[in-house]
Amino acid sequence: MKPSVKKSEQSRILSEVALGNIPPDMVITNGSVFNVFTREFIRGQSIWIKDGAIAYVGPDLDPPGGERRVVIDAKGMVVLPGLIEGHTHISNRYGIEEFVRYVIPTGVTTVVTETIELATVVGREGIEYLVRGLEGQPIRFYYTVAPLCGLTSSEEINAPANEDLLPLLQSPRCLGMGEIYWSNIFLKELQGERVRELASIAVEQGKRVEGHTAGASGRKLQAYTCFGPSSCHEPITEDEVLERLRLGYWVMIREGSIRRELAGVRGIFDKGIDFRRLVLSTDGVDPEDFLNEGYLDASLRRALALGISPGLLYQMVTLNVAEHFRLDHLLGSLSPGRMADAVIIPSPEEFTPQWVICHGKVIFRDGQNMVEPKRVFFPDSMFATVKVHGYSVPPLPARGKVRAMELVSRLVTREDIIDLGDPEGSKDVIMALALNRSGSEEGFVGFLKGFGLQRGAYGSTMCWDTPDIIVVGCDTRSMETVVERLREIGGGGVYAIGEEVVAEFPAPLCGLASLKPMKEVGKEVKRLNQCLMENGARWEKPILTVDTLGSPAIPHLRITHRGYVRLRDREVLRVQA
Repeated sequence: MKPSVKKSEQSRILSEVALGNIPPDMVITNGSVFNVFTREFIRGQSIWIKDGAIAYVGPDLDPPGGERRVVIDAKGMVVLPGLIEGHTHISNRYGIEEFVRYVIPTGVTTVVTETIELATVVGREGIEYLVRGLEGQPIRFYYTVAPLCGLTSSEEINAPANEDLLPLLQSPRCLGMGEIYWSNIFLKELQGERVRELASIAVEQGKRVEGHTAGASGRKLQAYTCFGPSSCHEPITEDEVLERLRLGYWVMIREGSIRRELAGVRGIFDKGIDFRRLVLSTDGVDPEDFLNEGYLDASLRRALALGISPGLLYQMVTLNVAEHFRLDHLLGSLSPGRMADAVIIPSPEEFTPQWVICHGKVIFRDGQNMVEPKRVFFPDSMFATVKVHGYSVPPLPARGKVRAMELVSRLVTREDIIDLGDPEGSKDVIMALALNRSGSEEGFVGFLKGFGLQRGAYGSTMCWDTPDIIVVGCDTRSMETVVERLREIGGGGVYAIGEEVVAEFPAPLCGLASLKPMKEVGKEVKRLNQCLMENGARWEKPILTVDTLGSPAIPHLRITHRGYVRLRDREVLRVQA
């Protein structure tokens, strides 16, 4: 049967249910239903569900009988559409199965995820296996194709040819091209040409291009917008939010583990403007926050505590996201013909899911998951990606003027020139190593100022946008211990003092994720952060700081195995000033 015929038959059946001629499979009764189109909470409503879709939403009526009908009495409670997470990274130190297990109780029934992490290390295969793992799960997944933007072309060695990404982009489960860093789209020669072409291909295929405009404004932002990006999750001020809304962006206000922007942009909600292109998303949640606070549900609770209208917030995590991704004919509302995804909460002001329904099936109730995640498979080759052997850290200059990355926040750096002979100027300066782990063992050692570490070394293979290991340390012996231990455990994060490994987080899947239970992952990550802070690291979640040192997503001076890279002109710089 052709898809159009199947859809026609489904529509006929739903209409017969609405007319009372066919019994529904499930009825939600006595609830206060949130209408996303009008922002009304309408009391005394029923929802009739058949074959995973909604047939009727309206005043409580007695539907035709059915022996197997499931009835949920939502008396005194509020029924919302299932939440849609519009921008996230699910490979955030844990595996797909654990993500699914812990996201179900949050009320999120649809997730749109980036696919960059595994692909950075193993290319197209990383996207393909991730996408396979998302299929058949108890919640609904969509994805965007990773453009794999690196600092230089040497970090993009695993990026597939654009034509090889086309089958992935054409899949109905693919909603577009993943976030393209604005500065990369302007790069000259092949590095910039590749991502400009990817943006063009996505637009021609009728797909979205997800934006990343951190630091762009004025003419640069408008020039970037000409390439077709439709959303951005990077605004951190009211003015930045407003500038992008005026250019037609869907602005995804980020409230997750990387940054929390709600408090900084709170004033935007007091302006007399249209909010239909505002979205609330997480951009990823790490295991500690997932376990202690939750996921998008935690973001909603913080927003409610800021006094933002519940109706507006629920629109931001349902209809607005669906409209952005052109899914509103399927998702984002409780209306006839849409997928039967719903979350039942005590009241508009209290977002604590009591029931979660996805595709007409109860997946959470009474504090318990009613379903298990589908098992996910990855090949052995994706557990053997740390290819270094017996690496020795080369010597650095002991005197003279040198170049260093200086942290001005836990993520942002700037270029600093320090005199190693000046005790005050060289205070709080440690070494920073970027080492290619793909087999070449090319390495570069520079300096990092402002991290605060007083002894030992910490290294990570979980670094953003690069296949490099990045190690920061006070002495070479500790740094070499870290590199060797990362090789032994297949990647992750390691903190060592001298020859002693003090704390570690094994992440053998591409050196990026653990397949252990979330609680174990959370404990190991928490211990790493604690050990670093106990030994002087001054930033909250210091392992995240190290993970971002090789990424072009954050200004201003970054590091690769070839040298420092100055973001504004992508010039590769040496240590000597």
